[in-house]
Amino acid sequence: MREGQSSSGKSQSGVVGTRVSALCVEGDKFSASGVAQRTREHEAHTKPRPKTQNRADVLHSNANSEFPSIVQRVGVLDRCKQAWVGLWLAVHGWGRVMLKPDQMHLLSYARSVLQQDWSRGQGIVWYALSHMAGTLVYFSLPAEPYGVLSAMPVILLGGLAFFRWRRGHATATQVALLFFFGGFFLADLRVEFARGDPLDRPITRKVEGTIRSVKQSGQSAYSIVLADVVSVTKEGTTPFPYFIRLSIKGMKQTPLVGENMQIKARLVPPGGVVRPGGYDFARTAFFSGIGAVGYGLSRPVLSPGSAGLSFLPLVGRGREAIAERIRRVLDYSPESAFAVALLVGKRDHLVDSDKEALRNAGLAHVLAISGMHMGLVTSLVFFAVRWILSLSPSLALKGHIHVYASVAALIAASVYLGLSGASVATQRAYLMSVLILCAALIGRRAFSLRGLAIACLVLLSVRPEEVLAPGFQMSFCAVLALLTSYSIGKNWLVGSGKAARRQDLSSFERGMRTAFKWLLACALTSLIAGAATAPIAAMHFEQVAPYGVLGNVLAMPLVTFVVMPLGLLSLLSIPVGADALFLSGMAAGLQLVLKAAYWVSSLSDGLTSLGVASVAGYLMLITSVVVLCVMPSRLKWFAAPILGGAVVVFAADRPPDLMVADTGKHIAFYDEDGGLRLTSSRMSFAADSLLRAGGLSGASFKAHKARALDRTCDKQGCVLKIYPREVKKGGRYGISPVALAQSKSPDLLEADCRLAAIVVTQAQAPEACRAELVIDQQMFGKRGAVYIWLTGGSERGGQIEKVRWAYHAQRRPWNPKLPSITSELIAAEERSHLALNADTPRAEDASFVGGVGRFKRD
Repeated sequence: MREGQSSSGKSQSGVVGTRVSALCVEGDKFSASGVAQRTREHEAHTKPRPKTQNRADVLHSNANSEFPSIVQRVGVLDRCKQAWVGLWLAVHGWGRVMLKPDQMHLLSYARSVLQQDWSRGQGIVWYALSHMAGTLVYFSLPAEPYGVLSAMPVILLGGLAFFRWRRGHATATQVALLFFFGGFFLADLRVEFARGDPLDRPITRKVEGTIRSVKQSGQSAYSIVLADVVSVTKEGTTPFPYFIRLSIKGMKQTPLVGENMQIKARLVPPGGVVRPGGYDFARTAFFSGIGAVGYGLSRPVLSPGSAGLSFLPLVGRGREAIAERIRRVLDYSPESAFAVALLVGKRDHLVDSDKEALRNAGLAHVLAISGMHMGLVTSLVFFAVRWILSLSPSLALKGHIHVYASVAALIAASVYLGLSGASVATQRAYLMSVLILCAALIGRRAFSLRGLAIACLVLLSVRPEEVLAPGFQMSFCAVLALLTSYSIGKNWLVGSGKAARRQDLSSFERGMRTAFKWLLACALTSLIAGAATAPIAAMHFEQVAPYGVLGNVLAMPLVTFVVMPLGLLSLLSIPVGADALFLSGMAAGLQLVLKAAYWVSSLSDGLTSLGVASVAGYLMLITSVVVLCVMPSRLKWFAAPILGGAVVVFAADRPPDLMVADTGKHIAFYDEDGGLRLTSSRMSFAADSLLRAGGLSGASFKAHKARALDRTCDKQGCVLKIYPREVKKGGRYGISPVALAQSKSPDLLEADCRLAAIVVTQAQAPEACRAELVIDQQMFGKRGAVYIWLTGGSERGGQIEKVRWAYHAQRRPWNPKLPSITSELIAAEERSHLALNADTPRAEDASFVGGVGRFKRD
């Protein structure tokens, strides 16, 4: 049917002209004759093309069929030219905007593009980012806000948004602000519910409680969390209103979740950060309900629980039983520990060398049960159930096979969530899998970026403190970058088969092309995820994996197509006792993965440690990644100035010249040759943390211990010669060092205050101390560890330029409580000289006061 005709074949131009003449009157803006003239011009343009044009089209199509290679080459060249022209115009346009910005045009373009993004349903992504920003702002405040002030904006904005929504005038900005203050308020509410009364001084007590969790920390050594704890004395029992975490050695019997334990233990308050920006065990203990940590002094007595097992202890025992069976079948080999970590989520049995190799090879994400593991489990169960049900003609004809398969996959995902330990990354993957499977049940397609936003909102609403955890940050940034990249390159990846068939390639050539594309996709996946998570890993761990792409290309095909499918089949076959066959194949694949990890780790030896750097620079890098992934169209170019600002911040930043740990016992400084030196007498958690802050690994501890020429010591203390890390003018030699007095005796503090520029002691320094910086027991109790920067380049010695404390002047609720024992605590250099006036001293207390002790971070 021609455009100028109706369904009856009659022309409509006359009718249009009559209606226009009847509706238009004299004096209107548009006359009837003008409209009729435009109507006739439109009909002339929409007439059928002549036969010559049709013949030309036929000839052109024949030419394309006769010379496909020429047309294909021309098309490729045209596309390359268009890409280069588009890139030049984008860069040129961005340069014009930066040099001569047309603000009104830029704002108008941004508003229109964002409105289109909102109309496609991307608003939930921006709301999730606003919610996350509000949570981060709360945890970043230097002091605790008033609860009323955090609730008022939510009430006011909620009421305003509701009334405007009823009238149809609600805006996205108002809703985003509501989500921002909602995240702030929920974080404040979570802290209020988590408040407790933790232990404030070291004590020795006989305690009894129910085992809540068990983690094996070594041979016959366990880290146990007790719940419902009571202190047993001759007078009776006194309940503790918090959990207790104990380190127990020499246990002949493996403790089980749900059992009762009675033991005499040494308890101390949970320690905080060892250095500014380090791992905060006190915050983890605060939100976990742990109010005391310690170690056993007697042999524990285990007895069955008085009440029946609840759901969580039952799941814990199931995990322990499966882990023990896997290790027993694989003869307690290193591969068995790896298999337990992948299938059950327990990394207790992995040796440190295997963990370090996997981390340096960029394969540490394999140990974190997340999207890959959950996706493999749900996919295998879904396709297996659908294939089995398709064997029944009656079920296949009804067309509900995918519904039953989705339900089975949901059940499998829920079971695997419980078996894996339900970490943050696993919860995120589980929520996204549930959204995708539920969308399949109702016949809808789940958009993954919106699923990621919903998962983020749910997790941060329930546990806002996870926004500070590296696992949460790395998981969401990696998935965000991968989803954005997949939305851009999915046509290239999925369309490979169609292109191969269109070019009449053989089956072998099509298979090779598909395999090459999937291998390239694996490498790109590793590169994209590694680039997105590298700033987070460097900020939290001062470590990167330079050859992570190579490690993932070598290991991930084995993990994806061999290890995890066999592991899932072994879990399903445990009830019938046929798991040994699948576990043997899984162990063979894991052995190859470990070999690849060790080889790649050897290539990156000495290249993984970065040292402490600017937190602001890392935050700007992470922000640029988020902007690049979330912003639509050309607004992605706004990531460029943020990235440039991060580079400027890193270039202007300077690492600290002196690092003092939270107890004053461990100090890291630079000698005259510019080498990092430690005052630690032995390797410990604090020493390892200071080495990583200086860009070194823990294996180099002996080479960086303080030498005799770096300090002068006696029984009363030491005097250290501190040099700036970097000297701007005149070189390092010829500069007088800064004197630091590490005092052990209160009697010599007055002399140290006169001679040294910096005094570090755990005694109370006199008020008339003349030292430029005094770090005594009062400052350690209030502000914790410290970074110090020296000016450098002065003939009379470097002076203090600035300091950075671990805690703000006003403590937040999760910071270590200021103990009454602080005013009476005097710690010496040797562990055997610890004096605690409030209770009987123990040599092991030195490992726990002000730190996490033997509890290493995994």
